[in-house]
Amino acid sequence: MAILMLMILIIPQSFFELKLPFLGVVLLWGLFGLLSSRLKIRSASFPTYYIIFFLLTAIWCLIGLVNGNSEIAIMEALRVYGVWMLVYFFLTIYVSNIEYQLGVDRLVITGALGIGAVATYTLLDGLFQLGWLPQSVMEDMYLQVGLNDGYTQLNNVNIGMLNFIGPYLLSRLLLLEKKEPKFFLIIGLIVAVFSVIIASRRAVMAVLLISPFIVVLILALVGQVKLWNLKIVFWCYLLSILIVIAGMSMINYFDLGMLDGFTTRVLDAFTAEPEGPRTLQHAALMAGFSDSYIFGSGFGGVTSDVRSYDRPWTFELTYSRLLFNGGVLGVGVLVIFYFTYFLLTIRKIKHSGCVSIHISLLTGFISVLIAAASNPYLSSFDFIFVLSIIPLILNTRDQTSERSVTQNVEH
Repeated sequence: MAILMLMILIIPQSFFELKLPFLGVVLLWGLFGLLSSRLKIRSASFPTYYIIFFLLTAIWCLIGLVNGNSEIAIMEALRVYGVWMLVYFFLTIYVSNIEYQLGVDRLVITGALGIGAVATYTLLDGLFQLGWLPQSVMEDMYLQVGLNDGYTQLNNVNIGMLNFIGPYLLSRLLLLEKKEPKFFLIIGLIVAVFSVIIASRRAVMAVLLISPFIVVLILALVGQVKLWNLKIVFWCYLLSILIVIAGMSMINYFDLGMLDGFTTRVLDAFTAEPEGPRTLQHAALMAGFSDSYIFGSGFGGVTSDVRSYDRPWTFELTYSRLLFNGGVLGVGVLVIFYFTYFLLTIRKIKHSGCVSIHISLLTGFISVLIAAASNPYLSSFDFIFVLSIIPLILNTRDQTSERSVTQNVEH
């Protein structure tokens, strides 16, 4: 199972044929475990989560059919939110019945190192035309680099996984006790940040900056905010500000005009583009929403703004699309659904033996939800693994102490 999760983290949306045998094992083992009572469902909210999710998927697929939307689009929605979520149902049952806390750090750190290695190779290949990987591999993983004026930009699809990996690692570092070993977590975070910088992914940068606030918020809800946690967050932000000021000063002092492109690209993220593609897409989705604002268009709805003529029902703006597809009713039900389960998860964490691990997982989950606002992450098999983080925590048995987890990871 660890191999499958590593492939999900490092090569998302690529080499699905390599993952398929592992998915078959997950389904068979999960089904066998349930029938033989080797795998236990410890919380009634665990199966309820998936039942409600499947029911909502079926309802809005039916609405899509009634509205005459593309059958291909509806089958795609059923595959992602039906079949693949069923796979994650069995995978989550298995993982929640073992001491997975012992390996989460190692898994996420390895994922960060793997993504960093791929990002570094992509950059070097763009600079020096290494040609070590077959073109078919480059295309399947979208390993493309843009060498622009003062910055590089990677199209590697696995960079999106850093929306989970980066906040998770940062959260773990913020929550570890002073005497607990942090070396490998720091290495993983450094590699993740390096990958984000050379990829010039502004959304991931923003998520990393927001994640300490998410950690503090969850800590407050759990009732475990400590003064040293707040001090660490404060010093992290202060150090980040000082680094930015020092960097900008060096650029001006040494007249490093070659870096102007990078700083301009970062600052452009805070300015609106009236004619930008996402602005036009949002306007088209809101126009479509106004035509059917109660039930929405259902899965497969299309608008006047078409980004892909092969699949015109695909959009980058997840929540604008959600409002368009689901209408007020669908969005309202989802908000209530996830708000309820979020509160259940917070209550579970309060009595958890691995508070740091669970808060970090929840931080990663929320971070991906934030990043999904401007990227279609939640429309593919690999990225929707985050939707199973809440039921994973709810079905976990609390028998592993935080200290033993950390010591096992480091040794």
